[in-house]
Amino acid sequence: MSKKDETLQPSDPASGSAKTPEAQGPGEAGQNISVPRADYEALTQRLEELEGLKDKLMRSAADYENAKKRLVREREEFVQYSREAILRSLLPVIDNLERAMMHAADNDQGGSAKNLVAGIQRVVKQFGEILKSQGLMRIETAGKIFDPHLHESIGFVKEAGRDHEIVDEIEAGYLLGEKLLRAAKVRVRISESGDAGGH
Repeated sequence: MSKKDETLQPSDPASGSAKTPEAQGPGEAGQNISVPRADYEALTQRLEELEGLKDKLMRSAADYENAKKRLVREREEFVQYSREAILRSLLPVIDNLERAMMHAADNDQGGSAKNLVAGIQRVVKQFGEILKSQGLMRIETAGKIFDPHLHESIGFVKEAGRDHEIVDEIEAGYLLGEKLLRAAKVRVRISESGDAGGH
């Protein structure tokens, strides 16, 4: 048989070969070439492995993004809790300054402590402004209705007036952002026929 009579024959399934389309060049007719079945299966397996690696890479990228977001959140929480601890430790300082100011004013019969009281007032005001800049807010109590989420009742006053209204603040309460840092200790008005057991 001459070379010009030679043609590629379709592969026989029993021969262990697989048909693969050959690239066509200009003027060439489509032809099939035979690839050993073992090579074909190896290529298929390799393709599946590459797809698996792609999926793993995508999952790893998603895990990395989630870990990065979690790290940012944990860092913000750490800063928040650190600030909370510092501010909580400073609250008694404010309490003592305010008590000293009231005590000096109550016992200043001759006006000798006037300058001292004024000085303490300036310190308290400045201190309060610094804490406020850090997100600390004093809970309002004057004329407010008792709120168990913000106030702690440590006493009751039976008198005429609006029931459950706060009549006296014993110790100031504070919020850090929207979080309760310390409840305000108050005394609450109840009517003569009111029941204090609900507070």
